[in-house]
Amino acid sequence: MLGVDEEPFDFQKFLFSKLSRKITLLFLLVGIAAPSIGIYYFYSISFSLLSSDQEIFAEQIFLLDTATMLIIALIAINMGIVGFFVSRSITKPIKQLHKAAQEIEKGNFNVRTDIKTNDEIAKLGDALNMSAIALGKMEEERKQLDKTKSEFLNITSHELKTPITPLKAQIQMLQQQFFGKLTEKQKISLRIVLKNTERLSKMIEDFLEISRIEAARLKFHFREVNLKETVEETVGLMKGFAKGKNIRLISNIGPIPVIEVDPDRFSQVLRNLIHNAIKFSKNNSEIEINVVPKKDHILFSVKDYGIGMLPQDQIRVFEPFYQIEETLNRKYEGTGLGLAICRGIVESQKGKIWIESILGQGSTLFFTVPLKPVKDIEPIKVLFSLKSEIEKELKEEFILLLGPMGIVEFNDLKNKNAIGRYDLFKYVDSLKELNILNDSIVDEFKTNIGKLFGDYVCNEVREKEVLKR
Repeated sequence: MLGVDEEPFDFQKFLFSKLSRKITLLFLLVGIAAPSIGIYYFYSISFSLLSSDQEIFAEQIFLLDTATMLIIALIAINMGIVGFFVSRSITKPIKQLHKAAQEIEKGNFNVRTDIKTNDEIAKLGDALNMSAIALGKMEEERKQLDKTKSEFLNITSHELKTPITPLKAQIQMLQQQFFGKLTEKQKISLRIVLKNTERLSKMIEDFLEISRIEAARLKFHFREVNLKETVEETVGLMKGFAKGKNIRLISNIGPIPVIEVDPDRFSQVLRNLIHNAIKFSKNNSEIEINVVPKKDHILFSVKDYGIGMLPQDQIRVFEPFYQIEETLNRKYEGTGLGLAICRGIVESQKGKIWIESILGQGSTLFFTVPLKPVKDIEPIKVLFSLKSEIEKELKEEFILLLGPMGIVEFNDLKNKNAIGRYDLFKYVDSLKELNILNDSIVDEFKTNIGKLFGDYVCNEVREKEVLKR
């Protein structure tokens, strides 16, 4: 049964279509016409010589051989010339289509094909052009929506912040009894109101920060800084928060160079990660802050020995509003925007940020700071989930690795909550031990998986971190 836009297959129409005629012409000229002409002349010469009563001399045999070779050469040349032009008329537009498709895949929707063969390939080129135009319009609409969303978020956050400041001031004046004495119950009530007002103010400020990140309006004030001093200062500041849970902050700082950076933004990221580690650490534990210089960046890490997290949490941990404690009845307070802001700040400077974690054993958050600052800030999208996109790319890597069985293996690991970076590395290592995969394939897979998780740390550091666990 045919669909609405389908037509019944017409063999005669297909056989004599414009594209098919080119192939048919080649077949007729090369496969039938040229050999037929050659055979005809060769037969005529041979018949005239053999039917005559004259003796065949060596000169005549030579002429016969020469004519034969000439005919064969003409057939070969004819085949080559016709084949070249016919194949070129087909392959050239196909190459153009392929190149245009590659450009569209890269996100260049302004690409167009210019195929004038007046055949099915030309129609395909027109269809590709129409698709590029449609995709271009969709991309423009998406950019406009993103811009509108960022502007709305920015304006809304500013408007919300305006009444919060006087509200907070009035509550503090009431709390200090400027308008008369308060009962104990009234004091308790005002403390609750003030606490929630401060929390709301912090959330609005985080929204403003998110809107700046997405609109590429995040401000950086660069100057040459000894980051060792900044790290020590930040760690010293956070020790006061760690005392509440009797947590020791241990810093291991290697010899790092003086670089041009915004110390306030850097301190904001490090402070947020340490605060996050304190929040999820057990009492009387330790948190390690490590700094390792690399070739073109400095690698920072904050390691705790707290609750850890599942692989699906690791994928989504940098999303706004996503909090691990959702599964723990929201035991820990927070807006859920801190790590998203950290990602925006780090990636605005072309750095990388990622996490490694094992449930029940703790987590390590890594981020890099390039040695050269990025002063032309680009917008960073932080308000949409990356989980589905990462899982899709992980599945594609499994298909490249194992073929059709890759889908089965990936789904099996996903059902076991084992699609974190560490779990995947362990999985391919087991395949290598069974001689199913060789070293080069395993290394390539690990590199690709590492990039998906934002992991640009060298293999030695990565292996050391795994061994420490």
